[in-house]
Amino acid sequence: MDIVEHLKRLFEDNLMSVCLHNLGLSAFNSNNGLLVVLNNIHLDDIKKLKLELIKFKKQFSTPLLIERDFLEKHKKHFCIEILELKEHIKVLYGSNPANTIDIDNQDLKNQIKREIASKILSIRGSFLELTLERKIVEEIAYRSLYNFYLISKYIFYLNGKNSKNVFEGIETLFNVNLENTKKLFFMEKRPTFDKLLPLFEGYLKELDAFSNIEL
Repeated sequence: MDIVEHLKRLFEDNLMSVCLHNLGLSAFNSNNGLLVVLNNIHLDDIKKLKLELIKFKKQFSTPLLIERDFLEKHKKHFCIEILELKEHIKVLYGSNPANTIDIDNQDLKNQIKREIASKILSIRGSFLELTLERKIVEEIAYRSLYNFYLISKYIFYLNGKNSKNVFEGIETLFNVNLENTKKLFFMEKRPTFDKLLPLFEGYLKELDAFSNIEL
């Protein structure tokens, strides 16, 4: 791929890996996230990468730029992200930087608890400031939905279970109702604003109830 040759010329021996991932909202389900792994990172490297990616801004979302040992050093805090990289990544050059990292279940459980609490606080705060404009409602709802999906997926991982439909599996496992969450997540065409707002309000209530489950 053209981007690889550009990065090899740019960083030479300092370049360890180039991968495509689908972490983050803009990359979700599209694998247009670019992960660039360098042996060492200096400010000049960030500046050089920024200038280089102007040529590819239509192809990739904002890249992740990390040192070779970054994920291993911070694995307690990025359990979900590392597990996603293990499962969903396309290596363009070098190797998958997450492959050799082992994740402790207690660390994963701790991250899930933090993520649930922080997402609820964030959504509550956003809703309080909501001007009830469609763009703002969509941004809040859909950004948090992706994170909620990942949280639910790795709750299954902790319980040694698997489900083709993660949200339905969570409903069965914990006896909760995620009707509005499922409607928002799976709808092919986004609804008109008058239908979107009550779905968002219902989703917020479901997220509050979800926060009370015991992992």
